[in-house]
Amino acid sequence: MFNSKIAVTVVFSMTMIFNSTGIAQQEAQETIKKAIEAHGGKDALVKAQQYKRISAGTIFFGQTQNFTDELIVALPDKIKLNIKLDTKENLLMCMEADKGWSIASGFPIDLSKDKILELKEECYFLKIVNLVSLLDADTKLISLGESKVANRPVLGVKASVAGGPEVSLFFDKETSFLAKAERKGKQSGVEILKGVQFSDYQSFGPVKLASRETHYLGGNKFVENKNITYSILEKVDGSQFKKPVK
Repeated sequence: MFNSKIAVTVVFSMTMIFNSTGIAQQEAQETIKKAIEAHGGKDALVKAQQYKRISAGTIFFGQTQNFTDELIVALPDKIKLNIKLDTKENLLMCMEADKGWSIASGFPIDLSKDKILELKEECYFLKIVNLVSLLDADTKLISLGESKVANRPVLGVKASVAGGPEVSLFFDKETSFLAKAERKGKQSGVEILKGVQFSDYQSFGPVKLASRETHYLGGNKFVENKNITYSILEKVDGSQFKKPVK
């Protein structure tokens, strides 16, 4: 009799756990679906996986510097960033699949394996915050419940795609816009918590995206991008990602 009672208690407890897990996953899925619609819908976000982004901003690492930049992205694995500092310095960095290069002093050089890994992590992060991939069958979603970002209530979801790293996403409870995203990643070869706050949403064609981003490393403000504008691209010229001869 005693063992039967224990067995019933264990079964009941496990049932409650599974039910709670199922409810939490369903809540996470509903949050993602609402967010996708708020950002323009599935079709618009699929098209927004190829874009050119232009912004002005400030780097708060070491000596504070202002900059302008141009970012070209073709998910899942092409990214090109051109940064022009107010000191007249210029940095160009590019990755396509498993190859990458940069120009910092006038000559193109191959990126190290560590830097290519960092850029791959960045592409994965951009894929996650695009949201569409979170509808895929190989996506894992966990509800993080309610919290606050910039004093506004948000609903949190932890997401990973195809067994990739987990990214925590926080959506404004009223608008369903993505307010914040954070994950552990490499920066100069060191693993650190990376976070981005998104704000000032605007329409760029059929999709709604943040026109302001504040990036954090280990909780410290790192970069702020303002006046962000997006051009959604029907096709990205593959030659843009090829390493220059000299």
